[in-house]
Order: sequence, then structure tokens, then C-alpha cells
Amino acid sequence: MYRKTIYLILSGTLILAACASPAPAPTAIAAADAATAAPAAAPEATVAPTAVPVEPTAAPNVNSIGKLLPDDAAPSEQQVLVITSDTQAASEGALFMDLTASVYNRSLGDSLFSFSLIRLDKDYNVIPGLAETYTPNAAATEWTFKLRDDVNWSDGTQLTAADVIASFQHMADPATAYDFSWYIEEMKIKGYSEALKGEVKPTEIGVRQGATPKEVVFELSTAIPFLPMLMLYSAPMQKAALDKYGPTYGHDLKTTVSAGPYMLDEWSPTRVVVKANPNMPDDLKPYLNKVIFIKPKSELQAFQAGEVERARVGSGADVQTIAADPELAKLAAQDPGDMRVHYFFFDDSKPPFNNLKVRQAFAHLFDREAIMQTILPAPAANPAYSMLSPGFPGSNEEALKSYQMYDPELAKKLFAESGVKITSKLTLLVRGGSPIEEPLVAMAGVYAEAIKANLGVDVEVQRQESKVFMDALNAEPTKIQFGMVSYGLDFMDQSNMLSVFRNDGRHNWNNDVYNDLINNALAEPDKAKRGQMYLDAEKLLVEEVGAVFALQQFDVWVWKPYISGVTFQPGKVNTARGIGWPGFSSLDPGCIDTYITKNVADFRPEAPQ
Repeated sequence: MYRKTIYLILSGTLILAACASPAPAPTAIAAADAATAAPAAAPEATVAPTAVPVEPTAAPNVNSIGKLLPDDAAPSEQQVLVITSDTQAASEGALFMDLTASVYNRSLGDSLFSFSLIRLDKDYNVIPGLAETYTPNAAATEWTFKLRDDVNWSDGTQLTAADVIASFQHMADPATAYDFSWYIEEMKIKGYSEALKGEVKPTEIGVRQGATPKEVVFELSTAIPFLPMLMLYSAPMQKAALDKYGPTYGHDLKTTVSAGPYMLDEWSPTRVVVKANPNMPDDLKPYLNKVIFIKPKSELQAFQAGEVERARVGSGADVQTIAADPELAKLAAQDPGDMRVHYFFFDDSKPPFNNLKVRQAFAHLFDREAIMQTILPAPAANPAYSMLSPGFPGSNEEALKSYQMYDPELAKKLFAESGVKITSKLTLLVRGGSPIEEPLVAMAGVYAEAIKANLGVDVEVQRQESKVFMDALNAEPTKIQFGMVSYGLDFMDQSNMLSVFRNDGRHNWNNDVYNDLINNALAEPDKAKRGQMYLDAEKLLVEEVGAVFALQQFDVWVWKPYISGVTFQPGKVNTARGIGWPGFSSLDPGCIDTYITKNVADFRPEAPQ
């Protein structure tokens, strides 16, 4: 920018010089000096100055909605990106485009059509989103979120507290069967849990307008000092569209409306195209003109073929492919992602898994090291022995290893001591229908073989599409006896990961001591005391086998070298090149600051269509 300014100043100076009047004739020598003056030569003809050609000033490099692109950005026509889905929860043919409509049954290209109240930066820090401020009362039992005045819907209507309120009431309505309600319950919004049970109306929950239509007030049943951290999944749907068309309005070009960085341009079950939203304030306008989402069978193969410009490394075969290709290896980066842990769980309310020694026997039959050597090697995974992985606040995995280490002889001993006879075949359900989950199915198969070989119990592994699986898991009582699933962080606090196993969480391992520790820690102001409560709770969870913890998953991504942005720079926690978790969505600044650089011409002559 500095060099451009100097160039413009010099150019203006030259133009003025070229347009000036001709210089006046030389002044005659004074008469008093004439005697001593040398004989005058004949005067030379005056030559008009030659005009200096000036190149026209280059037009600024702006994208399709007029946003000035960075100095190293390719021309506007190249600002198109083709990527795969950020989430394994994306289901082919799913119609939900908003997190307040569904978490586990989202479409490709979701979460770009409104901002959550807060966002996360690359190092998992809370930064403002739709809300510019969030203020608690003295007791932290009431929070006021002030919405930005300059963010509104693409149809010209104002985005107000009414949209946020309607979205929370939608999630609280038992008729909608919202699939992430247990998490919203962690906010302790007054009446939310009661609304889910049908005891109060969804319109009676503690979410209301504040002093102005741009203020949302959350009334809580207990103090939650870190409520903003919980608001990652608060991106509102438009109340008018929700009331008229229902929660799937976002996938239909006739009904879609956006208050996010992008607007829907094309939708099909296997391809979604979004375009930059010109209605946003400049700091929320993206550099990219268009983003195309597709769902190839193999992300890495599609990346190598130039069909996508970012891919997730999802299997041992992918890792081996990258290791064998030095150029490809340069593009790969291990990202902690959402610090996701894969684990096996049980229906603890019924035989045989209501017996602690049966669960403990099963816990000693998962061979993590063998799995990592054959199915999901580093850098895609690490062994997990507890819910909080190394790097997560309060992680205590090393001290908990012995409770679930691979030990077939101990497993046999514990199973014999249980006195339980399992004569019928068990079904082990694995969540997921996409290719990226194939290693998990293989992993479950190895575990099933170990159970058969050491305990004589037949186990059949079955794969189930995400929505069907989650509906069965969340049913009351649960419809899954033995399953495999994963969970990753929503915010960087022990309460997030450990609350999954509370009495009112998504699993039915119920332990009152654990439950009290988790509940009391929520509002505990003493950090040391709070940390110890979580350590005690996790020890109970691992020792009593609320789950068999298997692997910590890392996101290993490859990005084309011509993609850049502020978010691509290394962070303090996440040092990987690329957009970190929560990924290319309005929950993360990366969807705004990503752009295509000038060297794209070395890789693709034209932008994808």
C-alpha cells in the first residue's frame, strides 16, 4: 500500500509537469554589464518539453461484492474455492443448513448463513460474532448479548433478538426432537429442560428481548460464569422463514435467507454452491466470490486429481500415500481439530452391561497400539485412555492408563468373576455412513474379534447412518446396547467433554457421585478446587467404565499451496497451516479471510465452475 501511494504521488507530479504552460523567454543581460559580457551567441530556439507518457492507474483488485483483496491475491475471477465438508456429520441429502436446526444431520455447505453469538479463533479463544458484547449480572445468572446493528438478513429485514429467541424456542420444543438438546441444557437456561419434557411451553424458557430489539437476555437457573463459551452453536435462523417454511428453509433457493458471509447459490444432495453476501459490513464480507462443496468418495484422491483444493486424511492408506509422496507430504498438517475422542459405550441399565466387571473386562480388550499400526496410524490418531486428551485443560491421561490398558488375561479374569454368561450375539453399532468413517468400522471389527477370542462372546459390527444412529442413542430408553461413537470439544473447558456422561447427558451410565461433581464444578469460582473436582470425576468415569476410550483423532488436512489468509498462519495452540476447528463456517474467521493467491495460475489456469 505504501509503494502504491508513492507511485500515485509521482504520477500526479509528472502529469502536472506535462500540462504546464511553456517556459518564458530568457531575460536580457543588464546594460551595466554589457561591456564585460562575452559576445552573445545567437539565441537558440526554445524547445517545448517532451510529455512523459503516464501509464493509467491500475484498477483496485476487488472481488465480486467490492471488497478490496490482499496485495498477493489473484484477480477476482479466480476467487473460487472447491472443498469437501468440514464435518463428518454432513449427511448426503440432509436438508438442514443451520446448527440450531440440527447438529448431526446437516447438509453440505452448512453453517454459513448466520453468525453465532460468539466465534472461536484458531487457538480456541472466544471472539465476538453476531454479539458485539456479552455482559453478566453480578451473580452470573443473567447474561445480556448485544447484537451488532449492522448485521441483517439478505432480504432487507432486520436481524433482531426475536430471531435468536425463536431459534432457542425451536430447540426447546420436544416436537422438533432437536438432536443436540443435551448440550443446550448445559447453559442452564430457565425452563429449557422442563420444555423438553413438555412441562412448560417453549415460549416460556428464559430467553427474552432486552431493552432494545438488538439485545437478547438469557436467564439461567444457576451461575454460569463462562456462558459465552457455550454459545458456539447459537447461530439463529430467521424467525419469519422458520415460522413460514420450517427449519429446512435454508436449502431451497426460493426460501433461503442469509445473515452470514455467504448466500446459497445452488443446492443438490452432493453439491452445494454458496456466493459472497454483499449485504454484510465490510469486516464480515469474505474475500472469496464463491465456494463449491462436494462429497467425493475419497477426499485425498479427489485432491490429487485436482477436483478439490482441501482434503481430510482419513485412513491408514491415506497416511501411507502421503508418506510416499514428498511433495504431498509438504502440504499435510496435523491439526488438533476438536480434540475428538472415539470410544465404545454400553447400555448400562440392562444385562449384561449393568455389571461393572463385565464392562471392565471389555475395557481391557481394545489393543490401541495394534490398531494404530494397521488401521489408523499417526499422525491421524493417538491412543486414548480417558475423555480428556493431552493438551486439553485438566488432562490426566497418564495417571488413568492402567484402568483400561490392553490386558487379555485380566479381561478373562474379570469376566469370570462377573458370573455373567452372554450366550446371544451382541450387535456393535458404529455411527457413520461416509468413507471417512471406514477406518472406524475396521477398528470396531478388530475389537469384536478380540472379544470373541478372549471371552467367547460373538459380536457383529453394523454401520448406521448418522441420523438413524443418533436418534437411537438419544431415545429414552436408549435403543443402542453396544455402540461406538466420538465426541469433540465445543469449547475449551473440562465441563464440555465430561458432561457427555452426566445423568442427563447422551449416555445412560449414571453415577450420582460423578453427576454431583460435574454439576457443582460448573459454578465453582475457585479454579484449583474446580480442577480437582473434574479430576475426581474423570477418574470415576474411567474406573467404572462409563466408556472404553479408544483413540484421539487428529485432523490431518492437505491444502493447495495457492490458498492463504490470516487464519492460515500458525497459532499458539494450533500451529498447522490452514483453517482450524470449527472449520470453514461462520463460527470461524477463516471463512472470511481465506483467499486465492496469484500463484494459482501455476496450478489451475481457470477458476472452477
